[in-house]
Amino acid sequence: MTDVTTRRVRLEPCAADESTGPLVLVNSLGTTSSMWDDLVPLLRTRFDVVRYEQRGYGAEDAVDGPFWLDDLVDDLIAVLDEAGIQRAHLAGISLGGMVAARAAAHHGDRVHSLTIICSAPVLPRDTWIERAQAVRSAGLEAIRDTVAKRWFTPRFAAAHPDIVTHYGDMLTANDAEQYARACEMLAAADVRGDLAAVAAPTLVIGGSADIATPPASQELYAAGIPGARLLILDDVAHMATAAAPDTIARQIIWHAEHV
Repeated sequence: MTDVTTRRVRLEPCAADESTGPLVLVNSLGTTSSMWDDLVPLLRTRFDVVRYEQRGYGAEDAVDGPFWLDDLVDDLIAVLDEAGIQRAHLAGISLGGMVAARAAAHHGDRVHSLTIICSAPVLPRDTWIERAQAVRSAGLEAIRDTVAKRWFTPRFAAAHPDIVTHYGDMLTANDAEQYARACEMLAAADVRGDLAAVAAPTLVIGGSADIATPPASQELYAAGIPGARLLILDDVAHMATAAAPDTIARQIIWHAEHV
């Protein structure tokens, strides 16, 4: 693989002499690829790590207008093509987990292994329609505190106020209209019908304190994907990659090396 740095794709080559292969990381709603910063140093000991910006979240070339889950899957496949990757390990969190799961179901020849983190196969439609309306009327700052309480446990927030502030700034730096469109996309998204078609070895990671996508959501993934393995982390909320970066990075590595 060659170095690739564009508005959309960033490749960080494996720091070891031999790589387990490319690992593509897929972001959550309202975050940029910097959300993986704490995992990448460890992941790079085994993988060529590929990060990219989902449309509307740091991607300067985002297409204007509504978009849907299939559009984000197409974006992911385009990232693989742009980076010259035929087959990759995928890891996605929240929205990124839905994108990765559908990609694995519809483009199985491109996916070597799959890790789904703090995601749900389907989400409450009314909740996301209401959030889209709230953001359009009052901006992203209006939901900042609410989102932080879903992303982090009170204990973590008290111990790491700088991280909570960083993620809040990441959220509010987004374009409000693009975020609202993403909320409408999530309101319509449903990957339950895709799960049985996922052939890639799959690890599902959740947090016991995640109120956004509770353990029951992770159980739906694990029950629907043949042979999937389920891991629930204690006292971890929705933004598990911030709360337990080393644990999740090591789990991704172990999973990819044992497929």
